[in-house]
Amino acid sequence: MSEAVPSVVAIDIGTHKVSVLIGKVHAPDNIQVIGMASARNKGMNKGKIVSLDKVITAIKQAVQEAEDMAECRVHSAWVSIPSTELQSYYAIGRTPIANPDRIITTSEVVRALELAKASHMTADHYLATAVPLGFELDDSTEWVQNPINLTAHSMTAHYQLMMMPIATMQNLDRAMKGANISVEKMVVSCLATSEGSLLKDEKEYGVCLLDIGAGTTNIAVYIEGHLVLAHTIQRGGENVTRDIAAVLQTTTEEAERIKLLYGCVDIHQVKPEHMIQFEAIDGPQTISRIELAEIIIARYEEILSLVRHELEQRGALQSLYHGVVLTGDVCQIEGMVTLARRMLGVSAHLGNPTVNVYADDQHLSALRRSMYATASGLLLFSQGDMQDAVEEPEVNKQRSMWERIANGWTAMNNKLKGIF
Repeated sequence: MSEAVPSVVAIDIGTHKVSVLIGKVHAPDNIQVIGMASARNKGMNKGKIVSLDKVITAIKQAVQEAEDMAECRVHSAWVSIPSTELQSYYAIGRTPIANPDRIITTSEVVRALELAKASHMTADHYLATAVPLGFELDDSTEWVQNPINLTAHSMTAHYQLMMMPIATMQNLDRAMKGANISVEKMVVSCLATSEGSLLKDEKEYGVCLLDIGAGTTNIAVYIEGHLVLAHTIQRGGENVTRDIAAVLQTTTEEAERIKLLYGCVDIHQVKPEHMIQFEAIDGPQTISRIELAEIIIARYEEILSLVRHELEQRGALQSLYHGVVLTGDVCQIEGMVTLARRMLGVSAHLGNPTVNVYADDQHLSALRRSMYATASGLLLFSQGDMQDAVEEPEVNKQRSMWERIANGWTAMNNKLKGIF
């Protein structure tokens, strides 16, 4: 790889696949992908490692193929980690400004974060991300973006804390070491996916990123530029496949095949006379596409019902002025947008791949596939201010802070306070 142009490597470790992108960074919002590959991951189940050797094998395979394409060698990478066991909390930390001049320094910001963490940290979890929502000075109703060098008697810091089990981090770190790759930083997958799939205006006016993968469904809600809710539901595409296999008495491989070829979640888009042939355990069988759709729709409706329940319980649904953005392989099924609009009662559309991460004409269509959405976002995330603002070790640096959840979202803010 050319020494004149900085490079970055993104590795997305998912339940069923490992995706790798190698990029040349021409500018923070201009990254050219020169190496890309994806490999089947057979070592995880619902975001948890069940076979370390198989995860290592998948990482090595994907990295090797990306290296060959880029004609370089990968030694370190940014890693997107599954958010299956993610715990997200709204937390506050209040501290007096003790210095004689009452000027806020980084020491008070760090102290406020420590106090915010205190009521939520446990011995077996670590703080993966601390998203600053805003800072309240002397009980003012208006929060500030950056409190450094401002004068006050007291400061209350508001955060969205995201925690992961220490064992999960250690296991993923072992997998990366087993593949002989050092970790630049580990990033919760919903943050990386959001970076590549959501527009700035969507984040500002209220949006929910719904990322449905093989084993899990990830929810990330942004309001006024802030991540205010992150949650994972233990349902995904593999549940749909198992439903088809059970009802039709076929193998999971055959169930997956007909799901990908003929799956649909909108009965109105299916022709009644459309018949499908498949290989059942006891021989060839035929089923109408409508019958197949009914099997699939039942599970999709369950998943979306759980999503709606979570959004309603957190008081977020009424704040989604830009509705829901759908991403992940499972959301690519025919009729998904219509079903999401009906089940959630808000506008919905498929996520648009970022134009800031691109490849040559030969590989661009492959890069735009949903399997690379998180890795593409991770490339952008690695170059942005956000990664500095949210990582705990960076809190003591004088970084600009995001705007508070303000007047228009008071109902949601009060709801979050009540829940957490």
